[in-house]
Amino acid sequence: MWRLFFLGLIVWLAIYFFKQYIANIDSQKTNKTETTSHDNIENSQTTEDMVQCATCKVHLPRSEAYLVANNFYCSKTHIKNK
Repeated sequence: MWRLFFLGLIVWLAIYFFKQYIANIDSQKTNKTETTSHDNIENSQTTEDMVQCATCKVHLPRSEAYLVANNFYCSKTHIKNK
């Protein structure tokens, strides 16, 4: 009877440690993936200058603004209304 109990305990411990080992490997993969994706986000983001529309005073990225006579505008209608 004790042999059966002892064998069950050994099997249970083996399964327990195997599950812990697998969980540790998965968490390391997750941490590595998060770090890699975080690095990619930092590398892909670039800052852009913000400019202000001369008509409505809204701030927008320089790449989306219209430059006319050294003034920035947010839309073509604001250029016409100047």
